[in-house]
Amino acid sequence: MGLTIRWTEPAEEQFAERLDYIGGFNPAAARALRRKVDRSLRCLADFPDMGRWVSEFGPGFYREILVKPLRLLYENHGDALVVTYVHRQEEAIGPDSFDDQS
Repeated sequence: MGLTIRWTEPAEEQFAERLDYIGGFNPAAARALRRKVDRSLRCLADFPDMGRWVSEFGPGFYREILVKPLRLLYENHGDALVVTYVHRQEEAIGPDSFDDQS
């Protein structure tokens, strides 16, 4: 049995906003993306080191999985994986992206 998956509130909002945007012009694509993310996270719960280190932060900080068109950043807390940030793959990120999260 894998680790528990938790979402920060900002990550949940970011994911919902992206699904809403896609669903506005293609509801089937939004549902498919949701299923794809769910499957990827279930796999990640069993293999938490599967994600690569986020290059913008360097090793030891955040890991990520790519679920086109999204990047999901997460932290391994030992008993749970915490999804901390969701954004489109082409968006730049860095430490300033996290200023509003606590």
